[in-house]
This record gives sequence, C-alpha cells and structure tokens, in this order.
Amino acid sequence: MQVDVVIEQRFYQCKQGLLWTENAFPYDFWTRYLSVFSDVNIVARVAPVDQAKSSWKRVDGDNVSFTRLPTYLGPVGFFKSLPRLVTVIRARKKHSRAVIYRVPGILAFLYHCFAKPNNGKYAAEVVGDPMDVFAKDASKSSLRPLFKWLFVKMLQRQCAKATAIAYVTEYSLQRRYPPANWAFDTHYSSIQLSDDDYLERSSYPLSQPLELICIGNLAQPYKGCDIMLKAVADLHDKGVQVRLRWIGGGALLQEMQSLAGQLAISQYCEFLGNIAQRETIRAALDSADIFVLPSRQEGLPRVLIEAMARSLNCIATDVGGVKELLQDEYVIERDNVVQLSQAIQKMLQKSEEQRLLLGNENYKKATEYHNDVLAARRTKMYRALLESQS
Repeated sequence: MQVDVVIEQRFYQCKQGLLWTENAFPYDFWTRYLSVFSDVNIVARVAPVDQAKSSWKRVDGDNVSFTRLPTYLGPVGFFKSLPRLVTVIRARKKHSRAVIYRVPGILAFLYHCFAKPNNGKYAAEVVGDPMDVFAKDASKSSLRPLFKWLFVKMLQRQCAKATAIAYVTEYSLQRRYPPANWAFDTHYSSIQLSDDDYLERSSYPLSQPLELICIGNLAQPYKGCDIMLKAVADLHDKGVQVRLRWIGGGALLQEMQSLAGQLAISQYCEFLGNIAQRETIRAALDSADIFVLPSRQEGLPRVLIEAMARSLNCIATDVGGVKELLQDEYVIERDNVVQLSQAIQKMLQKSEEQRLLLGNENYKKATEYHNDVLAARRTKMYRALLESQS
C-alpha cells in the first residue's frame, strides 16, 4: 500500500523535473517508510527553481514521489494560496493509501479536512511543540498569541484522534499532547546515526582559544544565533578567549554576521553556511571543545544527539526534549545570555578527567538513538497503521 506523508518542509523542483532539498529530508530519509509501505508520496510545498544548488540533495527517486503543493510564506501567502492548496489536496481523496501526518502543521489539518481516508484512520509523527514555536522571541508575528493557541489546540486534537502515533521525545511532548488510550504509541527521532557517526574519546584537552560550535538553520530566529553571539561577546568582555563556528545558512545569515560586527566579535566568529557532507560535520564536531544549542524551540534536537555521539561536552536551552538528553546542570533558560556565558565558564573550570567522563556519558546516551534501535520502533508504528487499514 502507498502512504501519503504530509509535511511542512518546503522543497524545490528544477526545470528538469527533479525534486530537491536544501537541508533536511533527502531521498534516504524517505526510504525508511518503504520497510512497510510499497511507495511513499510526499505531500508538501514545492517551489520551482531554474537550477538546483550544488549543496542540495535529491529527494525523489525509486518509489518516492510527490504531491506538489503551491509554495507560500506567512499568513498572507497562505490565504492567497488556500484555494489552490485545497484543490490539490482534495485530489488525493480518490487514491487508496495510508496517511501519516508529520505535525504540528497547518497542511496536515487541511489534508484531514479535505482528503482524509474513508475510514478516518491516520498516523501522526509529532516532531515539535507549537508552545515553543510561537513562544516570545521565537516568532516575530503580531498574530503569535493567536497562532500559539490555534496550533496547540490543533495538535492536541490530532494526537487524540490518531490510530498510531510516534513522538520524537520519550515523555516530554506526550505529557502535553497525549495519545488516545486505544492508540498504538511509541517514540523515535528522525535522526539517522550509523556506526560511523559515533566516536568515544580517549582524551579531552582544550583548545586555546576555546572552540565553541553550533549547528542550526538561519532561516528563522528560533535557533538563537543572536543569543549565542551575545554570549561570546560577554565572555570576551570577561577576558575569556573563545571562538565560535556556526554551521547553517539561511535568510538571517547576513543579519547575524552584522550583529557579530556590532558586538565587535567578528574576528572570533566563523559562519560556515550549510554543509551537506556528514564527514565534514563530524570533523568540525571533533575539533570543537563544547557544543552549544541556544535554540528557542526544538522537538528532540538531532544536532545535539549528533554532538553527543562524538563525546562532546554540550550545553543546551530548556526546550523540547533537551532534558531527556542532558543533565540539568547543562540545561539553561531560553534567551538567557548571562546563564549561557556562565555555563561555558563552568565547563572551563572542569578538569580533563571530568570533561572526558561527561563526554563519554553523552556518548553512551547517544547510543540509544542508533538507527538500528529507532528503525525497529518506526517499523512497528508503520505496521500498526497498515494493519488498521484492513
């Protein structure tokens, strides 16, 4: 049976008709659904482009196809595109297929209104929390409070009605958006970690100056790059010599570079843009002293688990399922520059033996997210949905 996966991610189609992503969800991601379903049809926004960039990755391929929705940005763009969105989505009604919603998202809501299966059964993969997405400073929209209320209510209902459901967290999202007591439920992350992604360190010396690393897309402000830059400036004001490398590009890249200039720390900050090669990312993590996640919203942050898999000491903000990964000592308040600066200074005070012990604890925790472990849970969820169709 074919499965429709409804997702908020935006993709691109070049003139040759090929489908691309600039960061997440390449073809390999979608093959996980083929362990149970015959074909995967991605229901998502697709923007036309003349030519794919060299850093982009193919999305479509054998047994992976698209229902291409019109692309839009913001509430005004959404309402302008709404008639066309409904028309394209409604056309899926006539097809025999299972349905998985990756939520939160408005597209899953539209799909359920106009193209839900005749038996009404669907699965949900809960990958984020609108309470964080629409938190103060995570969204600049004047309609933020309304969107927050609307998307929270929507997600609660989607979770309560799902036949099968998976959360990216072990328990955090489940408390706010519980499944029905009759539904199949499990938890797994979207992360894909193989043996090559793991490194257990045997020593943990520090660089001079201290090397900090962050990974986050700069399309939206919720990755907290501005907070990270202010923390770097605060550290230098206190005489603590640090360097920051930020992996990830997007519309806010120039703005963040300008902010580094305003804070007089440009010489201590390197913006590396998007990096597609896993080997390059692993090498960057291995050469760093501390990984920092200053995000304003996350589900279960994949980049944090990737850093933990390399035995890195990590600091992260208290969002999503971060407390499922790190001890409270290394979890800080969102948007708290002073607390972030202090946490980095505390890391500096640790002995090499303490740093090595902490890094290896992170490594051990990350092994719980090896692809072999998560794949078994995913397969059970997909099978529960498939069996509900009969």
